[in-house]
Amino acid sequence: MSFDIRELEIIVDALGVGIYLADGKGVTLWVNKVFEDISLIKREEVVGKTLRELVDAKFFSNSATLSVISNKKPTIVSFNTKTGKKLLSQGKPVFDNRGNLKYVVNTIYDISNIFLTPEEENINKNLASDYNIVAQSEKMLKIVNIAVKASNVDLPVLICGETGVGKELVAKLIHYAGSRKNFPFVAVNCAAIPESLLESELFGYEPGSFTGSNKKGKKGIFEIAHNGTVFLDEIADMPMFSQAKLLRFLEDNQFLKLGSTKPTKVDVRIIAATNVDIKKAIEEGRFRKDLYYRLSTIYINIPPLRERLEDVNILTKFFLNNLNETYKTRKIIMPDVIDAIKTQNLEGNVRELKNIIEKLYFYSKNDTITIQDYYENNIDKNELNSNKKSLKYNLEAYEKSILQEYFELYKSTRKLAKALKISQSSAFKKLKKYGLL
Repeated sequence: MSFDIRELEIIVDALGVGIYLADGKGVTLWVNKVFEDISLIKREEVVGKTLRELVDAKFFSNSATLSVISNKKPTIVSFNTKTGKKLLSQGKPVFDNRGNLKYVVNTIYDISNIFLTPEEENINKNLASDYNIVAQSEKMLKIVNIAVKASNVDLPVLICGETGVGKELVAKLIHYAGSRKNFPFVAVNCAAIPESLLESELFGYEPGSFTGSNKKGKKGIFEIAHNGTVFLDEIADMPMFSQAKLLRFLEDNQFLKLGSTKPTKVDVRIIAATNVDIKKAIEEGRFRKDLYYRLSTIYINIPPLRERLEDVNILTKFFLNNLNETYKTRKIIMPDVIDAIKTQNLEGNVRELKNIIEKLYFYSKNDTITIQDYYENNIDKNELNSNKKSLKYNLEAYEKSILQEYFELYKSTRKLAKALKISQSSAFKKLKKYGLL
């Protein structure tokens, strides 16, 4: 039995993912129709050109193929196209019988909706580059593959990992790579909402349900996210009473709004995340075992950056390339600087690494970031330049740094308020004031 090339293309396109094939030198050999559709780039625009040429010409902001050629290992990279699309590429090397790199096969996914538009970026005061998937470690490649596989089913997902490892990004990948991608992705930090408001935020309420409520009533997060995904971040800090209501909701996707006797039924997918030891929380009686089993049908544990140091290289280059692109510079970083960064504990994980690279970029004296720049300018995140700012500025900066430190530690306005000996409402207002919520 044999296939002609057209039949083979039809079969490949039926897989529903983009395919980008390059040779061992990075020359584009072929792309499928799905790639053309999701990238808005025609085959004839790229075939015959090297990925280096295409990156330099701004067709693509990054290339998994170039990383595979450099490292001879599978690599995952997200990148922008000249047409304004955001794509995820999984590049895999293919070797000949002599062990020489012959091809690089890339599977391409459209993840444009994961990232903020410029308008949304201004509103949320976030950089889109905070939400990029770049990895080459086997651990992260496995996690991305699990996430893509999970996008094809509607089972609950529990994502665990330290602060800054990218739990919400993985949750968004699951949502936007699946059939619910055209419906809402609604994220809620369970620890940031006061316990007295959490139930009404999740399930909504009828008009006049309680003093101070909206006269027209309010839709809850589950109703707003109908047909989409609800991401419950810091699920381990959800009060036990709310855990019981969530468990009942997961049984049949029905809930009672506050003040209502009529059930509301919705169709949503639940993805939960936590940065605490969930099994320890169960042992201590802070989290329901039955809810854990219900949420963890698909369990993803994202390792900290210090346990996948091979990702530091590619992430460092990625962050530096973004800065060079933004500010029209050509700075490079010496290998011994990257080695020095790897010796740090990196408790803040990818978020902390990005902060280090930004500081080195800003403080470096020339276009080469050296080990001297690293030792002189790798400033502790809580250090304040108090000599050049007003008293009010420094007091607020100090207050913000304390709130940020405690919120990262406790992930709960309730626990933060108790630790700082202030009311929970004050903690909530201050976190809002400084943009920490």
